[in-house]
Amino acid sequence: MAAPAPSHRAVARDVAKFVHDRTPLRPRVAMLLGSGHASIANQLKEKVVLPGDDLPGAPLHSPLLVGLLEGVPIAVADAPLAIYEGLSPAELALPVRVLKALGCEVLILSAGAASLSQQIEPGMIAVVEDHLNLSGMHPLIGPNDDQLGPRFPDMSEPYSREWQEIARDVALRAGIPCLPGVFAAVAGPSMPTRAEYRFLRQAGADLVGMSLVPETIAAVHAGFEVLALAGVTQQLSAGKSAQVSIEAMIEAADLAAPRMASLLVGIVAASRDR
Repeated sequence: MAAPAPSHRAVARDVAKFVHDRTPLRPRVAMLLGSGHASIANQLKEKVVLPGDDLPGAPLHSPLLVGLLEGVPIAVADAPLAIYEGLSPAELALPVRVLKALGCEVLILSAGAASLSQQIEPGMIAVVEDHLNLSGMHPLIGPNDDQLGPRFPDMSEPYSREWQEIARDVALRAGIPCLPGVFAAVAGPSMPTRAEYRFLRQAGADLVGMSLVPETIAAVHAGFEVLALAGVTQQLSAGKSAQVSIEAMIEAADLAAPRMASLLVGIVAASRDR
């Protein structure tokens, strides 16, 4: 009979020790970035790169970076693989729990998204103020470890209002187009149908994507303050075709990426005063 898999608490503890043995930095801010990762990685000072496969329990699918950004110790990794890659709920929760074990207090998430709002245009950055979990995936399914978080975490305000205000203030001062929105998570990998887009709009969604929400739920469970940012790659208008060219999406993503990186740097700089 195979040995049982180690608990998330044990894996997170072992990773924290592994990281702490290799750098004196103790990150306060954690980032799981689907947008802006390369720029942030290049700006880190005193950077330590820890391949995901080298970490005890191999909890990450990409390297974990620890370093200083604007003088603030942070931990950065690529966003976890999307739901459509076949990950289990537990696999989506583990990276968040590892980052919490490092001592991080704030988790910043970023991803691409399609806009369902006439005000949120391609190339803009949206600050997620709430979400709809329509992914069919919940990272807390299964036995609960009370030392990781409560069985029934309160999700009435999953995204920190204070960090939303900081993000919008930084964007305003930097001249970055930025608006709040409700994010709907779907499983993918196919894009929603026209009927599904209509349903999402009627349900109150301003944005739709294939990530962010499972990680947010795991983060709230773990006790993180959460900030989520979406780089808008396409805009879907009522009554029009939902088809958008890949070229147009890439162009919008290229426009949003430097804005995302600039916003992330400004947010981290602002965190020094908290």
